[in-house]
Amino acid sequence: MVTVVPITHAPPTDPADAIEIPPTLKAHLGLDDLPSWIVVTETNDFLWPGPDLRPRPGIKPIRFDYGMLPPRFFAYVRDRILQAHLHRKLSQVPRTG
Repeated sequence: MVTVVPITHAPPTDPADAIEIPPTLKAHLGLDDLPSWIVVTETNDFLWPGPDLRPRPGIKPIRFDYGMLPPRFFAYVRDRILQAHLHRKLSQVPRTG
């Protein structure tokens, strides 16, 4: 079982609920160029590997990862998730099980 935080193209209703991914980081990771946010008030749990895991399109050999976040950005995301947990705003969503 793994736990991840979702990434969405939908802007958050409350700006405190998500962190926008900088365009340069999205390009570095090979993501599309539309605005995206990391939701820091929700975690998704799923089996690894499982039906929720899909390979990156057009990549050979097959890969499932998009790369690492820069350490400072990762620490910022982590801290925001921990703050949501501390304030009881973090919800856990089972995706497979």
